[in-house]
Amino acid sequence: MSEESENKKLKRKIARLEKTITDLDQKMKKLQQREELLNIMAEKSFAGAYVSQDGHFKFGSWNTFSFAGYTIKDLLGEKADSLIHPEDRGLVKANARAMLRGERTAPYEFRIVTREGQIRWILETVTPISYDGKLAILGNSLDITERNLAEDARRESERRLSDIIEFLPDATLVINCEGEVIAWNRAMEKMSGVNATDMVGKGNYEYALPLYGKRRPLIIDLVLKPDKDVEKSYLFFERQKNELVVESWVPGIKAYIWGKASPLYDNKGHIVGAVAVLRDITARKLAEDALRESERRLTDIIEFLPDATLVVNCEGEIIAWNRAMENMTGVSSKDMVGKGNYEYALPFYGERRPFIIDLVLKPDAEVEKTYSSFDRQKNELVVEIWAPGLSIYAWAKASPLYDDKGNLVGAIEVIRDITKRRLAEDALRESERRLADIIDFLPDATLVINCEGEIIAWNRAMEKMSGVNAKDMVGKGNHEHSLPFYGDRRPVIVDLVLKPNEEMEKEYPDFDRQKNELVIETWVPGIKAYIWGKASPLYDNKGNIIGAIEVMRDITERRLAEEALVRRERELEIKSNELEELNTALTVLLKRRGDDRKELEETLVLNINELVIPYIEELKRTKMDDRFKTYVNILESNLRNILSPFSHRLSVKYLSLTNREVRVAELIKEGKSSKEVAELLNVTESSVNINRYRLRKKLALKKQDNLRIYLTSLT
Repeated sequence: MSEESENKKLKRKIARLEKTITDLDQKMKKLQQREELLNIMAEKSFAGAYVSQDGHFKFGSWNTFSFAGYTIKDLLGEKADSLIHPEDRGLVKANARAMLRGERTAPYEFRIVTREGQIRWILETVTPISYDGKLAILGNSLDITERNLAEDARRESERRLSDIIEFLPDATLVINCEGEVIAWNRAMEKMSGVNATDMVGKGNYEYALPLYGKRRPLIIDLVLKPDKDVEKSYLFFERQKNELVVESWVPGIKAYIWGKASPLYDNKGHIVGAVAVLRDITARKLAEDALRESERRLTDIIEFLPDATLVVNCEGEIIAWNRAMENMTGVSSKDMVGKGNYEYALPFYGERRPFIIDLVLKPDAEVEKTYSSFDRQKNELVVEIWAPGLSIYAWAKASPLYDDKGNLVGAIEVIRDITKRRLAEDALRESERRLADIIDFLPDATLVINCEGEIIAWNRAMEKMSGVNAKDMVGKGNHEHSLPFYGDRRPVIVDLVLKPNEEMEKEYPDFDRQKNELVIETWVPGIKAYIWGKASPLYDNKGNIIGAIEVMRDITERRLAEEALVRRERELEIKSNELEELNTALTVLLKRRGDDRKELEETLVLNINELVIPYIEELKRTKMDDRFKTYVNILESNLRNILSPFSHRLSVKYLSLTNREVRVAELIKEGKSSKEVAELLNVTESSVNINRYRLRKKLALKKQDNLRIYLTSLT
């Protein structure tokens, strides 16, 4: 063969060799790329990959053993079933053999035990391979512990939800989007009379039959498929966003039913069904009917109440304004009911401001201070105030209103015109003030108590008598007023007026009941004095006893004087007896003296008539001058007067006449002129005239009366 042909052959072989080398290089690169890709997949994949041969680990990705808390180095060469839970090893071997034989394609689950001793769940597939020229097993595993825990939690949640639905007090049903019943709880069984076993899984409105006797949509269907015609069949229908609330008469169970339905969603927000809750509200509806009737009657009662009355709800809106309120304010009910924002204050104050009806709902200390009289009695308020808009004094009482569950639903206020009463009270206070002033300045010690025995008046004289100030006594009870007088608490007569007590009355030595008044006299040891006391009940203008008053007077001096008088009377009685005996003796003596005087007078008259008068008669017959003759006549006249009753009567009746006036009177009676009387008495004529004037005055004669005639009439 030629050298040239050999070279050509050699070149062709070299070219084929170079091509082979190039192909091998490309295959090596592809193999390297594939190995790098497998390594990346092994490193980055969530699933783990391993190779076992002759029952031991020969290869593994990092996360194959990280599930159990091991590294690749920790487990290479170890038994392939060393991580499997002892209880699951038999089942794993059976499942793996079935998959290697092609009898099983689905992955199988089992438990492993981690380095820390924890249990984790693994999902695995296996396939036969050749490794290092020998038969081996390629395993792919995935840690599904969290998924299983989630599924367990979901199953537990569904179980609890099923239990909750089952034991809900309200009848509850759940359907899926196809309208098939998937829950029918005990309350629904009880309401409908149909067991859950006979209802769950059924569709085509099966659940409507026990309620309406026919197949028809319920609100649970209207959640999934709205239908306005069906909505109109309900007595009450309300859509609240994606929820429905209804009230309806359900003929199949003969009851009023309240129902609420809502869609059900999965965790992605997709509607997967609906739930409905049904509640028998027959009793409530009947109660509401009764309540409406009650409210109607209550409205009638409020309307005809004699006091002005208003009612507000919790928002302060007026819901009642009766006739009396219309009459008081001049505002009709139709112009007020339904209004808020303190509209009801305008007729009373001319401005919008809180009333006590508002203070019941929202207390306000500042507003409370505006009332002259404010009293909180638990949850009720009572006030008195001047209402300038109506020019009246008003008494008002407000109280909260509650529903049957004790929830606050509003307030009611009653207003009464007390102008006349306030004016009367003002007059009464003024009267009481004046009465208090009178009591305080009474000279006698005075106290006043009410029906409870509490002291309401203790005047200055009582302070002086008892030594106790009024401020330390007024307002006290329990017989406090007896302490200064008796040293202990005991009834005194002011108490006996209110509560008679015969045993106590016997303790007074001098006790006198005069109708409803008591009068006593007694020794009071606390003040060491004899006291006279008088007590009487006090009445109001209706005749009701409202208390009692007692007046006390220190009669110690009088009692001592009376005792002295008694002693003196006893002494006088003794002396009187003595004087009586003396008087008897004097009477005898005076009688004897009278007899002697009479005998003497008779003797004197007899002697003058027999021994004097005859001689005067002889003198008159003798010759004598006129003057001497006058003297003889006077002498005779005087002697006869002595013997006559004239002088005696004149001196007895007019004891104030002087002797000169008596002598002048006698001469005037004899007919003597003033001049003649002056000559006879040896006085001036003017002196006689003066005596004449005095005689007329003392004898009480008038100007026209004649003195001589009057004197002559006395003879």
